[in-house]
Amino acid sequence: MIKVGFLVSYDFKYLYKSIPLVYDSSDLIVLAIDKNRQTWSGNSLFIDPAFFEWIKEFDTSNKIVIYEDTFYIPENTPAENDTRERNLLAKAMGDGGWHIQIDSDEYFNHFHKFVSFLKENKQFLKNPKSNPVEIHVQWITLFKKVEGGFLYVKGSLDAIEIATNYPKYKYMRATRHSKKIITKFILLHQSWARDEDEIYTKITNWSHRDDSDNIAFFELWKSINLNNYTEFVNLHENDPGKWKSLGFISENEMDNLELEISNFQLLKLRYKKYLIHFMREKLPSSIQEKIKILYKKVIL
Repeated sequence: MIKVGFLVSYDFKYLYKSIPLVYDSSDLIVLAIDKNRQTWSGNSLFIDPAFFEWIKEFDTSNKIVIYEDTFYIPENTPAENDTRERNLLAKAMGDGGWHIQIDSDEYFNHFHKFVSFLKENKQFLKNPKSNPVEIHVQWITLFKKVEGGFLYVKGSLDAIEIATNYPKYKYMRATRHSKKIITKFILLHQSWARDEDEIYTKITNWSHRDDSDNIAFFELWKSINLNNYTEFVNLHENDPGKWKSLGFISENEMDNLELEISNFQLLKLRYKKYLIHFMREKLPSSIQEKIKILYKKVIL
């Protein structure tokens, strides 16, 4: 069974695009919405009633379920509230099958191919507790809307955990299961490609609110445009080397995005993910730093 969960919040409007992309190939879709209409930071959020009317009209196969609960806990950080909501969503989706969690602003243009891949690996569904697995896809970030298209993060080493047979989340979407399968499938992330007002709402409410100086990065983001984007390198707000440069993609190309992911890039991603997991579980911080330096010299 293919189960898809979405977190619905202030950026609900992107679901008009993201839900149809997965609808035909899924068996169940669960939309998690805070019943008090609060963000993970406790701020108020608005969801247009027209969205719910659209869901009723669109859901011709009766596979979409609205799950409302309290997802803001004042004592928690936004990241802790994020993780908590994902675990509650997993419970609402029920035991068994493949659990896939997609955010509102993420677009899985070739979802049917990903589902075929999951079904080919049905052996993981036999005893998931004893054989948990985490499936990663390539995460392509749209950085800014510009005339004629978008600036996007080019050649990044971003991969995101999106599916699991055993949905016990430890940090946001990460289950941190020891077995990870990193694939070439592409998930397009609207991310920073929003209006300025939306960006400000995002950075003051999202899980990473306390991770870095989001306002300073916001000012940098505002300064980048179609004429100067090639001048900016190492852009990521928390890990600069992760976003090495920006590229341009037209709006027409975005809907049929097929970026070639090299085998070497896939190798680097797999090595990085396994290394991070190993260091998190096994090694003291002093040794971790030495390995990080070696990794950058050898792999990057």
